[in-house]
Amino acid sequence: MTRKELAGLLEYAADLMEVLGEGEYRARAYRVAARSLERLEADLSELAAQGFRGVRGIGPGLAPVLKEIVKTQEFPYLAELEGRIPPGVLALFRVQGLGPKRIRALWENGVESLEELVRFAEEGRLRALPGFGAKSEASLLEAARYALQSLRRVLLPVGLEVGRLILADLQNAGFRAELAGSVRRGLETVGNLDLVVEGPPGAVQKALGHYMREAQGNLLLGQVEGLSLRVFCAEPASFGSVWVEATGSREWLSALGPIPQGCATEEEVFLALGLAYIPAYWREKEHIGLSPPEDLLGPQALKGLIHLHTAYSDGTASLRQMAEAAVAQGYAYMVVCDHSKSAAYAGGLQEAAVRQQWAEIDRLNAELSPFRILKGIESDILPDGSLDYPEELLAHFEVVVGSLHSGLSLDPKAQTERLLKALDNPYLSILGHPSGRLLLRRKGAQADWERVLERAEKNRKAVEFNCNPHRLELDWRTMLAWRERLYFSLGPDAHSPEGISDLQYGLLFAQKAGLRPKSIVNTWPAEQLIGLKKGP
Repeated sequence: MTRKELAGLLEYAADLMEVLGEGEYRARAYRVAARSLERLEADLSELAAQGFRGVRGIGPGLAPVLKEIVKTQEFPYLAELEGRIPPGVLALFRVQGLGPKRIRALWENGVESLEELVRFAEEGRLRALPGFGAKSEASLLEAARYALQSLRRVLLPVGLEVGRLILADLQNAGFRAELAGSVRRGLETVGNLDLVVEGPPGAVQKALGHYMREAQGNLLLGQVEGLSLRVFCAEPASFGSVWVEATGSREWLSALGPIPQGCATEEEVFLALGLAYIPAYWREKEHIGLSPPEDLLGPQALKGLIHLHTAYSDGTASLRQMAEAAVAQGYAYMVVCDHSKSAAYAGGLQEAAVRQQWAEIDRLNAELSPFRILKGIESDILPDGSLDYPEELLAHFEVVVGSLHSGLSLDPKAQTERLLKALDNPYLSILGHPSGRLLLRRKGAQADWERVLERAEKNRKAVEFNCNPHRLELDWRTMLAWRERLYFSLGPDAHSPEGISDLQYGLLFAQKAGLRPKSIVNTWPAEQLIGLKKGP
């Protein structure tokens, strides 16, 4: 558990207290403690060992509770709070625009599920509730429908972790088992966990025990962690045939044609079809008729880490700690991109803090040479399309990532003009997480993306693929379509050294989009990356 994760648990507990309408003082104390933890640089285990002494907002009452959470990795009081709120009400947290006070108001007026929220809004009853109106009713209806569609899906890392646990159970029981379906193909969100297991259905069903509901011949059906579980049982001699069928998307399989049966390996299947082996990530409908490029991106090709946050804004580690983590992983440079001054909620840097950070970067660069820290920023794109520092300061950054963090609900025409103006800014290097979407939470900004990406191409600006599992954008399908025309940046958006590992999703989706190494700016030397600021 990290400080950021513990802070998130405290914030969530405070939200639940507000939904329950109790513990106002305790909720406020939890929020203060959460903010204090986010701003510190010390290791969480060290803080716990010291009893959180000296940490603002963590007194003798809360300190033992937090120490026990760190020790046991469990938060019993949070589980108790969740248990007192109906699951349908908890699901309302998925709706963009609903905070704890509004959720409490909905609950008090009979809205106890996403379905009921949609019905209230469709019938025009939501606007009559205190704190709501016609405008919020319309926006909440759209957000609730989106949340309802996403309810039975999880993020890719969740699907991978659940799959890993089930595979371990099967392998410990002596079965050969492999991931299949959308988890193996690497979709951003998944609704099913598909496995192929070598063994008779009866024995496999017994090994999986309470996860399974029914058997349909060689197909076992069940549920695990809210995901539908589908287990395809296969004989050794036909394992490859079953694995291909259980992995590919429906449209891709249809285009592939009848699968040769009786093949022990996938390679045998493709050989029988007269085809070269097709990787699992290249088996979507969007890949029909396309071949993956031969020079796909590998981790060894990456020279730089781009888009890292530090404790100067909302990161949990110091500039030195992030740099040392990058050095340890073999990178030649990193681009620090703390939040700009408009992002006050994330500790955005005022100009004095920017210059303080630059001075520290100079000292660390002298010490860590030849490794290099580039002076970057994640600058908010303001509603009028400008970046939120004066030109004389922007000119001295080496890399500027411009991102949308507010105003995501602007109408598509205005949003398009906003993004076009930002891309015309000569100081912009990279358009960060273009729509600002959060998977399973919000759709993000709507714009004429064809015009936006054409402007990025014309002005030689890179477009970010944000590797954070909650974002994973620019959407890989769009990257696939633009793979020969744009430069892309793989940004882990790391707020801690551990967050650097999210780059693995960037590599996966770069492969899924067929991006060549030369189009990924992380493969460039530092000076070439800095050159993006020069504009067309």
